[in-house]
Amino acid sequence: MIRTASKPYPVASFRVAIFALAVFMPVCAWAGGPGTLPAAKTSVNASGAPPVNDDDEGDASPLVVMNDFNRDGIPDIAQATLPAKGHTGPATLTMSLGQTDGSFKQVASKPIFDHVTRSIVTGDFNGDGIPDLIVGDDDGALQLFFGDGTGNMVRKGDAAHLDSVVSIAVADFNHDGISDIAVSDWRASAVTVFLGSGNGSFHYEESFPLRMRGTVPHLSAADFNGDGNTDLAVVYDSDDGDTFEVMLGNGHGVFTDAPELSVVRDPNAHCAT
Repeated sequence: MIRTASKPYPVASFRVAIFALAVFMPVCAWAGGPGTLPAAKTSVNASGAPPVNDDDEGDASPLVVMNDFNRDGIPDIAQATLPAKGHTGPATLTMSLGQTDGSFKQVASKPIFDHVTRSIVTGDFNGDGIPDLIVGDDDGALQLFFGDGTGNMVRKGDAAHLDSVVSIAVADFNHDGISDIAVSDWRASAVTVFLGSGNGSFHYEESFPLRMRGTVPHLSAADFNGDGNTDLAVVYDSDDGDTFEVMLGNGHGVFTDAPELSVVRDPNAHCAT
């Protein structure tokens, strides 16, 4: 159940902070280390599915995150790429290791999804000190890949399965030192929170509904009210102007609506097309 937070705070400063996190930070959740880049528009199309990217006529943009996957102190790249326009087949996960001269050396490439890949994030999900990956697709699967410390990623099955995946945020929502995830789901019009166990598995904690149904919002995780708990921003990039809502974390993986920190249009004024 979503409750209304009572702590006042200026809205304008939060709007700047949230859009800076959601738009300009290419690395994790978009907060801290793990990360995700969106490949989806806001509205669903006539077929009932959201478009792949902002240019329906062009090829889908790759999804990219950075981390030190081989632990040499140099940032590396993990990239999920869809087939070129007009081609069929699964998305491809490509690992490229950073070199001392600033270049990148591709070391591994493997097929991942037959469905449209929507989000990729990185974090240490099994507690071995090596960065791992979660890749989400439009069919709702959250594929988990464990890093082996050399830049290779080993698929370990699905961390969870929802109706769809748009955006994934990674952070420690319950102060146990273990990475947790929040996932926006456009088909269910909800955000679902999963708490990590530290061995690569996740358990369901809660879901809360999206105020603007039929949209494909992206998530940002940060401490927006300065209480030491990680909060969530649900960012709606709509044709009628950018809007967002802030959900305040209680430090246990549960989030409550903070309308005084949010800028959200009347949900009844939105009509998905």
